[in-house]
Amino acid sequence: MRPSLNKIGAAILAAALAVAIPATAQADKIRTHKGIGYPGKITGLGTDGITIEVAGTPRTVPLADIAKIEADAFPDLARAEDAYAEGLGGKPQGFADAEKAYRSMLGAGRAPQWLRVLIQARLYKLYADSGRTVEALDAYLELARGSPKLVAGLKLPVPAEDAHDANRLMLNKVADAMRLAAGKPYAAELQNFRVLLLMLEGNPEDVLPFLEPMLASKDGRTRQSAMLKQIEVLVAAGKIDEASAKLEAAAQDLSAGHPDDVAYWRGRILKERGQNEEAALEFMRLPILYPAKDKGRTAEALWYAGQALEALKAPKEEIRKVYSEAATRYAGTPAAERAKREVIRLGG
Repeated sequence: MRPSLNKIGAAILAAALAVAIPATAQADKIRTHKGIGYPGKITGLGTDGITIEVAGTPRTVPLADIAKIEADAFPDLARAEDAYAEGLGGKPQGFADAEKAYRSMLGAGRAPQWLRVLIQARLYKLYADSGRTVEALDAYLELARGSPKLVAGLKLPVPAEDAHDANRLMLNKVADAMRLAAGKPYAAELQNFRVLLLMLEGNPEDVLPFLEPMLASKDGRTRQSAMLKQIEVLVAAGKIDEASAKLEAAAQDLSAGHPDDVAYWRGRILKERGQNEEAALEFMRLPILYPAKDKGRTAEALWYAGQALEALKAPKEEIRKVYSEAATRYAGTPAAERAKREVIRLGG
């Protein structure tokens, strides 16, 4: 008995759906730090980020915005991304597993350009987030040389205060890199990092002349960064009244993009003046209002909040909680390591 046309048509439709459904389910996907997901097909690397075609429309997602990528052709990528997320969540083994997986994909020799650049960016962030600052700088410079626009938005880590040999080594590397960075999108970030290193390895006030051209810059980001650095230098030099005046004069300009920094430096100035209760309140704004904006800075704020509470002779358990939050929630940052020592000192 011959099947009817209706049955044949139904069979063809069922077969088509069987093919189409897995293809949709297995689409590449980019998810941003804001939780936006872009399912589709990754098509390559644009000047500003990785390009994915979503329902026939190409979209470019900047590297700094990407929280996770999945790609059908590279199943190991999702595993590496998951391990990296575990490292960010405070599990050091996650960073080790992610580094191994990322390097394995690079070593396989078939990674397209977009994947190679993504892995370079991931390794940079991995080194930065796990306190390997020299390796982070090397990875950043390698990425910047090959894709200067793509490093926009990537922030170099804060150098460790007690790593003098490493800091001097990085000063030499940055000095060499600055000569090639003139006019490039990452020049301002290198200059900021150079200033940080000079503050640690020299007289903070010697940094002020380096800030003058940045303060006069027409670029808002460069100018605001220099304002914050000027305040930092003045605080380090003990010029608290001048730092306070500069901060209040710049506060309106800084509040839109750097509200966490404004609160942090108000806290530092109040702490220097012995106003510990007001200082602690300013410092605690960071973990409450801006917990993920800058992990290193938030960890520092928590450490200083603990110091302010100790000066106020607050209950030991409350102080320990503040230090513990810095040590566990922001593990891998320099301030988290200091906070961990304070927890041990307090008997935690």
